[in-house]
Amino acid sequence: MHFAYNVFPYTFVAILTPIHESIFEHLKLVLYPMLIFDIILWYKYYHKDLSAIAPMLIGIIVGCLSIVLIYYFYHCGLGVNSLIGDIFLLFVGILLGNIMMIMFYKFHWTMNWKVSLLILVSIIIIFSYWTYCPPDVPLFIDYS
Repeated sequence: MHFAYNVFPYTFVAILTPIHESIFEHLKLVLYPMLIFDIILWYKYYHKDLSAIAPMLIGIIVGCLSIVLIYYFYHCGLGVNSLIGDIFLLFVGILLGNIMMIMFYKFHWTMNWKVSLLILVSIIIIFSYWTYCPPDVPLFIDYS
């Protein structure tokens, strides 16, 4: 997904894939694959149980936040710059998000599915908006 926008420079592709080398743009590599995977899981294994939406939302949020926190810790805190480390970090974030999703679902920690869905849709809208109108904060700096 990382270089999809270079091959297909369309608005829809830009919303779903990184178009710059900022931390925020790389969070799309967590958000959308986890969302698609979670929808498939929800349809196939959770038997369309609407209470599974909240754990999926929590998993996506934990995956994204863990990437941001760990990235800034080892890049800014420790001064380490490593492409392999960044790729590994992506998988760690997805793994942590999925573990959290499973824990929330297994222990029935949930909230109203309508609120969960509203938050999820809001996150997607915010990600789409920030793709073209990023705030002026370090998370959105293009490091290329």
